[in-house]
Amino acid sequence: MEGSPARIVEVAVFCPQLNLLDYLWAPTGAGWGAPAVGLRVRVPLGPRSTAGVVMGIKPTSPLPARRLRPVTEVLDRDLPPDLCEFIFWASRYYRVAPGLAFQSVLPPELKSLRVPARKLRVVWRAAGILPEDRMRRLGTASRELLAGLGESPGGCADHALAAPSRRLVRALHRRGLVLRIELDEIPERPETQKLPSGMIPATTPEPLNPDQAAAVRILLESPDRFDCVLLDGITGSGKTRVYLEVARQCLGRGRSSLILVPEIALTPQLTREADRILGTPPLVYHSGRPAAERDRIWQLARATQPHCVVGTRSALFLPLANLGLIVVDEEHDLSFKQQEGFRYSARDLAVWRARQLDIPIVLGSATPSLETLANVERGRYRQIRLQERAGAGQVPESILVDIRGQSLTGGLAPGTLARMALHLEGEGQVLVYLDRRGYARNLVCPACGWVAECPACAAPFTVHRLPGQLLCHRCGRSERLPSGCAQCAGNLLSRGTGTERIEAVLAERFPGAGVVRLDRDRVTRREALEAILSSVREQHARILVGTQMVTKGHDFHGVTLVVVVDADQGLFSADFRAPERLGQKLVQVAGRAGRGSRPGSVLLQTRHPEHPFFQDLLAGSYMTFARRLLEERRAAGWPPFGCLVLATAESANQEHARDFLAEAGRRLTAAAARGEWAVWGPAPALRAKQAGRWRFQLLVRAEGRTMLQRACHHLQNLQIPRSIRLHLDVDPYDLG
Repeated sequence: MEGSPARIVEVAVFCPQLNLLDYLWAPTGAGWGAPAVGLRVRVPLGPRSTAGVVMGIKPTSPLPARRLRPVTEVLDRDLPPDLCEFIFWASRYYRVAPGLAFQSVLPPELKSLRVPARKLRVVWRAAGILPEDRMRRLGTASRELLAGLGESPGGCADHALAAPSRRLVRALHRRGLVLRIELDEIPERPETQKLPSGMIPATTPEPLNPDQAAAVRILLESPDRFDCVLLDGITGSGKTRVYLEVARQCLGRGRSSLILVPEIALTPQLTREADRILGTPPLVYHSGRPAAERDRIWQLARATQPHCVVGTRSALFLPLANLGLIVVDEEHDLSFKQQEGFRYSARDLAVWRARQLDIPIVLGSATPSLETLANVERGRYRQIRLQERAGAGQVPESILVDIRGQSLTGGLAPGTLARMALHLEGEGQVLVYLDRRGYARNLVCPACGWVAECPACAAPFTVHRLPGQLLCHRCGRSERLPSGCAQCAGNLLSRGTGTERIEAVLAERFPGAGVVRLDRDRVTRREALEAILSSVREQHARILVGTQMVTKGHDFHGVTLVVVVDADQGLFSADFRAPERLGQKLVQVAGRAGRGSRPGSVLLQTRHPEHPFFQDLLAGSYMTFARRLLEERRAAGWPPFGCLVLATAESANQEHARDFLAEAGRRLTAAAARGEWAVWGPAPALRAKQAGRWRFQLLVRAEGRTMLQRACHHLQNLQIPRSIRLHLDVDPYDLG
């Protein structure tokens, strides 16, 4: 490149800069090569250096030449151009700096300024065909070695040569008769089996039932073009078996497949099933894996060998070579939406990625989101229904338990405890669901009314008996459990129920049953999760208590009774999505019962048994319930019949946050001259104070996405005071 004219590259710099920055491509050493999209580079930014990704090459820049600074170093070439285009588009849609989007989704090694340590595989190849006279002047060993290299077009790996041959090949290399090639050594898991293209793993999984076989047939109709299909199957209908059969066929064609799950807790079971069906362990990728393991899987994904990858939302950004299928399991789940920083929806981006690569995508759920159902209604997605439970499983009966006026023990009614005893005596297992961790909701003084509150959030502390502390579930602040009231020194009372309290009550009530708890307090390591799930599967534990971690994906064949402790939770929320979420949770947790050979039952404890919500949900199917909600959303213009962006202003000063958004709302309303969007607010967030900062919100609704993006542009062009942090959440899942 010496003496060649400098070129200009556009770089997504790893900083909060919303635009790409121009830099000179002026190589100063060997090995740079030509500029290309996807190069990770070191660039100067102010007085320091930072990393960035090359996103474009152009001959000129609007900036004067004297202001352009040169790229300092090429760090690696690990990012395929199509992946860069995908991440860049996502950053634009969700209104986040491109460099921060890259930082959010890259593995730890690629976020740094380090040049990744490469394990190089040395391969020797013949430099060409020697004339006969020169061959005769070589020794016998040299002639045999050159002949062997000539018969192997791919060359011979250095580690495969014996020591004498290695010395000889180096000598021939010095004479220019042999070429030395350095290739990246792609790490391989010892247990991963090579799968020749065109071959299906030699396993004999159980046969598909007629519904499953028909679904697989339909999904394989268009294996090489974009096709978005909703696989709508009741709980226990065998959706996972369908996913894995299609993935098996995909691997057989030499194509990789990606299966996204909403929670890390769901990966162990799916991994076991994939290993059994596919005949080879899948790669598992999520934030709970060690950094070195995520870097290793990133390198494996780049290899041409086909893989099946199981992961959470971050796995969507792996550079999978020859990807042929994407599956989003439990597509309705809120966990697919990143709630801070780069606030993207992995489900929606997965559809965009499948369209970009022109491959099929399957969205699976027993309780599809209203957005997905609306796309089916509009003809954008196809729908396949599985209406029967796989195997001997039966749909459980649902019973409302009116707890008004009853004396509860740890939140459980006497009739509920009696029904639990009957199921345990019948060798069944019981699952108890409450979406509230901890021992008690708050700690109060009955004498003076004092409530233990987090000073940074102005919200009640949650009581955690073990290890004896008060914990704020908003900011994570903890304090020791006080021995008396801070105001009058009186005795304190734990009020409300959490999963920790229910576990303690049931362990005392049913001492021989074995009680385990599955929530974020108990599952801090992968080993703990595996131990809990194993104890339930093997029926060492007969009672499982948990939060929403137990509601989805788990297949416990021994569970015959599901108890929902507080079925009213979320029934009167200010969030318009609350009825949909509550319906999905109740249907999902109910689906854990009766998946084996014995029938199951579901008890829903409520203080509002006459509420239309329960009547609609229990009288018909989930689809009937969802269609009614869709009509309500259509009439109100809420998503999926309108588009939203939620602007949240945070400040240590309450008035600063409110006044800034009030002015932003006035300007935004004035900019909508033809009524392109409507503005509501500002109003305090549902969690108005968090970690010492006040939070106010502005909600903007537009008819279409183009208008919504214009509104976002206006918001981002405001002069934002240094005391304010402004967050934009496009297509928000949570209005809290």
